Amino acid sequence: MNEIEIAIGKSKYQISCEESKKEEILNAATKLNEIVNALSFKMRGVDEKTLLVMAALSIGSYSEKVESTNKSPEISERDVFDAVSENMENVADYLEKLVKKITK
Repeated sequence: MNEIEIAIGKSKYQISCEESKKEEILNAATKLNEIVNALSFKMRGVDEKTLLVMAALSIGSYSEKVESTNKSPEISERDVFDAVSENMENVADYLEKLVKKITK
């Protein structure tokens, strides 16, 4: 097992992985970091833990859409970006509504 360091948002993490999975994990971390940074820019003041959860939910929701539509595993990068963007907007709208309810 190898140790690799990944950066997500403002944090760095040490991850153990097999050598054969190293590039896959680094690529996934890069994409997750991009989503977290986009959310952070859009939703200033939200803590990093919440941003990570939101990003994970966006990715999970996208995966479910792909499975439910029986798309081929070859998905364009644009399709991923569009799905994640749509989910980020939905999560942001939901959180805004929650904040309004809480602050009333």
